[in-house]
Amino acid sequence: PNTPSLQLLVALTTSNDEDVQAIACYDIGEFVRHYPNGRSIARSLGAKDIVMKLVDHQNKELQRHALTAVSKMMVQNWASVH
Repeated sequence: PNTPSLQLLVALTTSNDEDVQAIACYDIGEFVRHYPNGRSIARSLGAKDIVMKLVDHQNKELQRHALTAVSKMMVQNWASVH
């Protein structure tokens, strides 16, 4: 599928600005959560692997957003999560 917005978000995770990286992680997580088939689209763009590398980042805020995004990519059924 043509998802230029998600492609841009994945690219922004490699920004030199940690705030931009954190926001991109948050937005990727929200895309995965709300967009039909979002998990597989994100996976096809390599988003999970890229964001996973940020989970160990020294910036705690970036680390938190990366971990949350990865968690969202791993949830199978959002209807069962309360």
